[in-house]
Amino acid sequence: MIALNLDRRLPAIFGALTASPLLCLGILLGIIMPVVSGLVYPTYMHMMPNPVTEWTRLQELPFVLGEVFVIGWAMTRGMELRTYWNRIPRDCRIALGIFMVGLWGSTLFVSKVPATSLMISLSCVLHLLFAVSIFHLTEGSSKKVTDQLAVGLGCGLAALAAFTAWRFLLPPPAHLVPGGEIEWFASLPGFINVRHFGSWTGAIAAIFTAMMLQRRDEKAFNWQDIFFLLSIAMTIWSGTRAAILAIAIATAIQVVSTRHLPSLRVVGRLSMLTGIAACIAFLLIPYGDNSFYLFSMGDSFGTADQISSGRAEMWAITYNKWLEAPWFGWGSGSTFWEAHFVGWRHTQPHNFVVQFLISWGIVGAAGAFWLLARAVVAAQRIALAQPQTLPLLTGLYALLLMACLEGMLHYPRFIMLIMLCLAVILSENGWSAKLPKAAEPVRD
Repeated sequence: MIALNLDRRLPAIFGALTASPLLCLGILLGIIMPVVSGLVYPTYMHMMPNPVTEWTRLQELPFVLGEVFVIGWAMTRGMELRTYWNRIPRDCRIALGIFMVGLWGSTLFVSKVPATSLMISLSCVLHLLFAVSIFHLTEGSSKKVTDQLAVGLGCGLAALAAFTAWRFLLPPPAHLVPGGEIEWFASLPGFINVRHFGSWTGAIAAIFTAMMLQRRDEKAFNWQDIFFLLSIAMTIWSGTRAAILAIAIATAIQVVSTRHLPSLRVVGRLSMLTGIAACIAFLLIPYGDNSFYLFSMGDSFGTADQISSGRAEMWAITYNKWLEAPWFGWGSGSTFWEAHFVGWRHTQPHNFVVQFLISWGIVGAAGAFWLLARAVVAAQRIALAQPQTLPLLTGLYALLLMACLEGMLHYPRFIMLIMLCLAVILSENGWSAKLPKAAEPVRD
């Protein structure tokens, strides 16, 4: 009987999902990919024992394969790249060409490890194709765009919280872990470390913060409150200061841009939920591990390098190395072998500006910066005219702000979320209002 009911309901469920691409994307990016990554890379130490496996973990291969899936999905629904190429403004086409010259020039003619640079450069192309695919799949979606996406991301945080609790409450004996010691800061399922984890939850928390600010039913307690409480608690628990700062600044940008101050009731609700989240987070911090504290008594703030947890030194090293090859840089991913951060376990400079420069030089970085700036300006204009997309804009700003201090434009999962926010917002009004919309895609 149960099997018969499933046989009848599954086609209806599958049909409802495919009719709502944004819900599918939220489930894919928010639930499926993080869980898959956590299962593929089960670790209680900062490095996987196998170097090849560790490399695929650093490159977040499951998320790259997720992008390939979405691109294939869009192609089955009639996506034609030539159509979207013609819709892109002329200056952006020129910038894209310049970016490609820098990307492939540095990879093929400068990089000392061309095979690795080639793989990372191909991933960059996939990120762009992923953005076009999202645009194609979501153009003309309903006005509930943020709700549909947020449900998947919020449910994904619930699954991630349960997965994390299982990993922390039922660890293996320490002597069975390579190295003979459990490193709790690196025990987050599917994440490089606890900061990587906190950056992800922080970006989602920014989306739910913005949704709370837009609420009209101020008295009701609904799913947005629950997901905001969960996301902000997980972010505080991770001790990721860059995420907390990014949420605050991105939310302030939203308030200033809309010229609408939230009511005292909304501010009180956010403050109350944040206070509860902070208490929960504090109670659940692993005993004796300072990595999970936003601030600890042992922190030293005597120098710029101490305040930035070594970032100032990493930026200087990366910048100086870029100066040795200013025009084309050293190739995609070159921070792995060109920038040596002595005393730190970092493989990237925690700043997208110097990351772009050392990777592709002035040529490639100029094209990349122009494309990113044009897309963000267009998203800002559209989101102000289409308020239902404002939470996605706030999440986008939070990710870009964190990219100044973390590796958001280094790891595919964050690039996917950035591209998703941008593409969904732009799809609400097209890249340029002066250009005609593409023909209705062919649907199965």
